[in-house]
Amino acid sequence: MTLEALKDKLHVPLPGISGQREMMPSYRNAVSLEDIASFKPRKAGVIIHIFQGPQEVEVLYMKRPAYDGTHSAQISFPGGELEDVDKDLMAAAFRECEEEVNLKPSEQEFFRAMSWLYIPPSNFYVEPFITLGTSSPKVELDLREVDRVFSIPLSKLIDGSLVQQTCINTAYGTLVVPAYHWDGEIIWGATAMMTSELVALLR
Repeated sequence: MTLEALKDKLHVPLPGISGQREMMPSYRNAVSLEDIASFKPRKAGVIIHIFQGPQEVEVLYMKRPAYDGTHSAQISFPGGELEDVDKDLMAAAFRECEEEVNLKPSEQEFFRAMSWLYIPPSNFYVEPFITLGTSSPKVELDLREVDRVFSIPLSKLIDGSLVQQTCINTAYGTLVVPAYHWDGEIIWGATAMMTSELVALLR
């Protein structure tokens, strides 16, 4: 799939929770907007960067360092929390993306926002933004926030071959969750659910 063909497919209406559900852990239930508001969640934006790699279109991921926190050593998209300097969540996502992996707004084309997703363990309400790039990004990592980056061919995500039921140690105990497996990494939870909605748009 070329970037131009990708653009045509991404114009369809968002599937929302129905697109996220395939990779939703069984302990999670859809939470109403009223319930989320009552939790007073923090807000964040993340960048789903899709780019033309050497041979095919790929999606960029990053791994958090190990730390004493909820998302230690987990796979995520670049991005972060809304701060006072940000005019909106897209600005927060671009700022954090540049800080974390040195991918500048001028090096990516904003395409569209995706569906919001609530993350119960950290009480974040996250909005993903799809951006496009014509070549592989030349990243520089802030090692305080990023352990490594890697990319997955979009075709591999779409064909479903990377998905396995996987035992994960979570805040809720050891659970079996749906996850993408790639290059020794396991992508599950919110990042997998965002990826799942992207895949649902393209199938």
